[in-house]
Amino acid sequence: MSEHKQHNKDCPVVEELLSPFIDEELNEEADAFVRHHLDSCRHCTEKLDEIKATVDAINSLPTEATPEEDLWPGIYAGASESPVAIPMATGRQRPRWTKPALWAAGLAALLLPASLATAGLMRSNAHDEPALAPDVVGFGSNWDTGADEFDADALAEAIRMATEIASEVAAGAAEAAAHAAEVALAEQQYRRQSGLGLEALMDALQDDDAEIRSMAAQALGEFDDSRAVAALSAALLNDPVAEVRRWAAWALGEIEDSRAVPALSQAVTQDDAVQVRRWSAWALGEIESAAAVDALAETLLRDESSEVRHWAAWALGEIESPRGVDALGAALANEHSEELRTMVVWALGEIEDPRAVGALSDALRGANSAEISRKAAWALGEIESPEAVDALISVLDSPDTETRRMIVWALGEIESPRATMALAEVLLNDPVAEVRARAAWALGEIDDIRATDALGKAMKDESSEVRRMAIWALGEIGG
Repeated sequence: MSEHKQHNKDCPVVEELLSPFIDEELNEEADAFVRHHLDSCRHCTEKLDEIKATVDAINSLPTEATPEEDLWPGIYAGASESPVAIPMATGRQRPRWTKPALWAAGLAALLLPASLATAGLMRSNAHDEPALAPDVVGFGSNWDTGADEFDADALAEAIRMATEIASEVAAGAAEAAAHAAEVALAEQQYRRQSGLGLEALMDALQDDDAEIRSMAAQALGEFDDSRAVAALSAALLNDPVAEVRRWAAWALGEIEDSRAVPALSQAVTQDDAVQVRRWSAWALGEIESAAAVDALAETLLRDESSEVRHWAAWALGEIESPRGVDALGAALANEHSEELRTMVVWALGEIEDPRAVGALSDALRGANSAEISRKAAWALGEIESPEAVDALISVLDSPDTETRRMIVWALGEIESPRATMALAEVLLNDPVAEVRARAAWALGEIDDIRATDALGKAMKDESSEVRRMAIWALGEIGG
């Protein structure tokens, strides 16, 4: 069965939705429905490409520029020499109005004065009466209203043009109304069809075959519809097969609805399957609700699986709640896995709470790996607390170039004058030009006049990058 035939029942609905889909006018559910359909339907994808190509071609057409300001006096002079000046539109592109009644009201307001003027002119011509005053109809006080100045052909043309414009506006309003009705009908059909598909998938979560239930949970995650949260939460907590529960946790993370937090929090702390707890932790990180912090903190400190603890630390970093700092600090002090400790340090840097400075400073000083040292220096720079300065300075003699560069960056972010002399020493003596250049930048950020001497000497550095950064830093301090 071809792709197009497989999705044929949805194609008419999707085709009606393609234009508002391009214009980003669909609601969230309809937009997701169209995207999901386009992923597997070549026919509708080609239709979409055709519409986009047409839009691009229209947008590429040249537009006429407004006359320069100094040309307007000549335009006004030329207009005053003509019996009647009629504004002409340079183009006839019909907009797609979303409020036709408002446009029709505006047109009536524009045409009413012109109609009055026309009636006045015709009456004055027949009865030798003065025409309506120019300022009433908006042509200006210098317009000559003598009857012998008017050209009947010009007036007839003006009336014809006004009638044509009114017809176009009416046609545009009708077209817009018809389009809005089509979109509303298509969205209604989508809601009906998607609701049927969603119900079928949720019903499949009760199937006797565990493989069918797993596939249904996975499909609901791909469907990404909040209406499935309750059914997936029930599957997560009650299904007897771990694989089904694992896919239910994944699907809830894909949907990212905070109503799933209670079920996921229970699963991450109580489920007996490692993969269910691991994916529940991931899903809580995707949802990013502070309501999950307590469950994740408990998991981080007590779960027997280092993989689950790893994802609990990641989720706490994604949520960025200060309530997770204590658990992360304890994990940093007690964990032996370098990979997990690195993740904990990253999470503390994401939360950016000054209470983490002590634990991160200890990790920086006592790290047995360059990776943890670099991550700890980065996290301290993210927190930007002056309390971290001493710990950072104490590791400036690290043999690892990247660690020294990260420490210098962190000191520049903190901007404490207590780091000035240590950074000046790095600027003049570090063997790596990149580190020296970063030290010059940090001194410029700190803006301490005591760095002037070292920066002046750095003007003779063999590295042009160091010299350039020294010039910049001197400018920052001098300014």
